[in-house]
Amino acid sequence: MQTLRLKPISNRIEESLYRTSRSTILDELFHRGAKIHVLGGAVRDSIAFEFDREADWAPRDFDIGVSAIEPAEFEYLLSAFGEKNRHGGFVVKEQGFPTWDLWLLESSIGLRKTGAPFSLENVLRSFNLDCNAVALNVRTGVLSDSGAIEAIRRKRVDFVSHVLKHSLGTFAAKALLTEVRFGCALSAALASLIETRLDSNTLMYESRKVFPQLPLIGERPLCINLAV
Repeated sequence: MQTLRLKPISNRIEESLYRTSRSTILDELFHRGAKIHVLGGAVRDSIAFEFDREADWAPRDFDIGVSAIEPAEFEYLLSAFGEKNRHGGFVVKEQGFPTWDLWLLESSIGLRKTGAPFSLENVLRSFNLDCNAVALNVRTGVLSDSGAIEAIRRKRVDFVSHVLKHSLGTFAAKALLTEVRFGCALSAALASLIETRLDSNTLMYESRKVFPQLPLIGERPLCINLAV
């Protein structure tokens, strides 16, 4: 894992976070000594925007991992702002702005499922796809990159180095949707994952998150252009 500073990326994300009233959450977490990282998709999309100005920089949501704070203190603070989700974190919404999904980094679902010890590097390894294996420290502006920048630059997606594999059906769907959305080439390993692990229900669930404008049949999205 490499660490670096890329000011346009950190500035873009920080500006987006602080132009909503929810920025009081960040201020309060910092006041309590917490560390805050934005991880995955929003950072990935900001990096992609640097390589291709025609790329989309309109994040649907922000995945925000919090550490260096007691769980009880985290729960007390966030329960005043958002609703708890099924993974133990909190979803905080504000109309007209991307949703925030906040959780304790040491309780990341990938660590719980694999039994791996807590570290930021292990959290990124549990994201499975190298294009998503990136985190921005909101206070310092430091990027921790486990292959995302190179994957985005080359438009070729693979498993992250020393991957912590879990939830393979979910990551098969995420890999396919990454190919569709960004026109990325997939490694042979990910192509095999899609062939062996992809199921229609998971694909439809993940598709709805990525393409919320998809028409519905009953309560399921119509994935006409995502057939494999």
